[in-house]
Amino acid sequence: MSLEEGVLLQKRQNDFSAFYAELLPCLVDFIGKIGIEPSHEVLNHAVQFEPFVSQATGNLSIDNEEDRTWLVTRMGYYIGEYFVQKHAGCWYVNEISDSRYFARFVVGKFNIPSQRALMLDPFEVAAAYVSAPTPRVLGDLIAEVEREILELR
Repeated sequence: MSLEEGVLLQKRQNDFSAFYAELLPCLVDFIGKIGIEPSHEVLNHAVQFEPFVSQATGNLSIDNEEDRTWLVTRMGYYIGEYFVQKHAGCWYVNEISDSRYFARFVVGKFNIPSQRALMLDPFEVAAAYVSAPTPRVLGDLIAEVEREILELR
């Protein structure tokens, strides 16, 4: 690992506590803002919320970069929690220097015995979702990620 990579990794690790402390309240707020109640239930039932999140966000228009960043961030929180809950994983900073997700906040360490090292960047998935033409279908994108996970088994 280069010095630059080490500095980047250390910064991300230092930022992780603040990131995670913001993630769950922001996710609950987002779910409420898109009209899904009770919004706090997403913390335990993210998988069951998928059709509602898809319906609420599928036709949202993105007028500028600020709106896009806002939506990608919140969808990233949701998608990450979806996979964390579905596969008994967790959020963490990727420390593998030759990984495409190096020093990113990722979800992984899933309860998939043959794939303990599997991880994904939910913000990358969210960016693909937000960039898709409307109407967007979150379930289709999640199913595609699930297929990729299953193929790696």
